[in-house]
Amino acid sequence: MNLPSMLDDAVGHYGVFAVNLRTNKTIAYHEKDIFPSASTIKIPIMVELYRRVEEENLSLDAMVTMRAEDQVDGSGVLFDLTPGQAYSLRDLNMLMMTVSDNTATNLLIDFLGVDAINRTIHRLGIHDTELVRRLQRVPTERSSVNRTTAYDMAQLVIRLAHGEVISTAVSNRMIDVMKRCQGSVSITALVPQQHYTGQPPTVTVAHKTGSLSDACHDVGVVYMSDGLSYAAALMSQGAPYNTLAPLLRRIGRSLPALLR
Repeated sequence: MNLPSMLDDAVGHYGVFAVNLRTNKTIAYHEKDIFPSASTIKIPIMVELYRRVEEENLSLDAMVTMRAEDQVDGSGVLFDLTPGQAYSLRDLNMLMMTVSDNTATNLLIDFLGVDAINRTIHRLGIHDTELVRRLQRVPTERSSVNRTTAYDMAQLVIRLAHGEVISTAVSNRMIDVMKRCQGSVSITALVPQQHYTGQPPTVTVAHKTGSLSDACHDVGVVYMSDGLSYAAALMSQGAPYNTLAPLLRRIGRSLPALLR
């Protein structure tokens, strides 16, 4: 089944871009349509953090104090912890990328600066993605939202997978962090659906999810022990999350067969 037959009449709006990292075989569907980035914007924030570490000798051990006014709800754990504590940039990044902590994300945005994060995004050739404001601020700081496309996010994780973001060593470190993401996986099936005569291949996923009440995304790299590796960005909006998420997982289950 191809993506148009799966998605053209589906409830909601979908954007897909996926690439076989060995053969460059590509699957694309509305890949340059703009979506609210939700928590996928945390990947570029991490990139700017590691750029500072590599190019400006920033230490990941530098400490940032969390004030009560910094705490925002949504995903994560810092909202429930005692203000006045200091956390290292390393720990804030790990919280941002593994449990999608919004307070940790805002602390990093404040430390790094919105303009600096956007400059690094554009420096990497990612032109339709923009960090506009911090997360979960009420009232919102600006009327517009953080935005991206499936194409942009896929290009970013393709470059990470190829070791082309800042340096090979730094790209690999960021991929390792993304392997620890605790969000549900949609860009592949962790138990492959294909029929194998022997043992099915093991699957390793380095990814970042993002969700809103009416949006569901998953972006990352899939490594399969049978030799298939691919990068993918799946995005959806325009329907309740519980409607979008099952179809996003169905798309992800189809990608290994479509990309072989």
